[in-house]
Amino acid sequence: MRKTTEIVAAMLLCLCFLASSCSATKEQQLEDELADFRTWVSNTTSNIADRTEEDWERARADFKMRTQELDQKEDQFSQELKQDYQNLKQEFQSADEEFQRNLDEPGLAEWERGLLDRWADFATINESNVREAYITFMENVRAKSDSWNDQDWEMAKRVLEELNQRKSEINGDIPTDTEVKIKALQMEFRTLETAADVTDNN
Repeated sequence: MRKTTEIVAAMLLCLCFLASSCSATKEQQLEDELADFRTWVSNTTSNIADRTEEDWERARADFKMRTQELDQKEDQFSQELKQDYQNLKQEFQSADEEFQRNLDEPGLAEWERGLLDRWADFATINESNVREAYITFMENVRAKSDSWNDQDWEMAKRVLEELNQRKSEINGDIPTDTEVKIKALQMEFRTLETAADVTDNN
């Protein structure tokens, strides 16, 4: 009897080990699939300005296929993986919106590159570098605005609105000192714009 009990206990222990091993393997597989999706999003959303319509349509179709597969597995994700997955989908969707804006208003895309430099790729802006994006914007505004007319100021304002929109989409917590700095830069832009209006009216 004792020997039978020991055998049963050993079998239960073995089953528990196998179940644990399978669970760990499944979790690792999900993490690997999400890591692959993360790499794809990063590669796909870089250098949006250089993409053709045909190329981007293929990217949209690929995104739809990939997310359909991952959506079916999302219930198995940990909370951390779920949040990461949602952030990645939002990153692609923001890039998609930017690509569409570039198609609709090619002039705006040129202004974005001229005033934001490398931050014109809005998908790369996050809570840790959004401050630098605003600083770059205002540095270029100060350097170039002396010769601007009303239409130029309107385009610069559109770029700032796009930057503000991207800031509102950031999921991470933006540090308080960064928020204060951004507000100061936004106010500086409005001050320069107002001063330009007064000068034109005189």
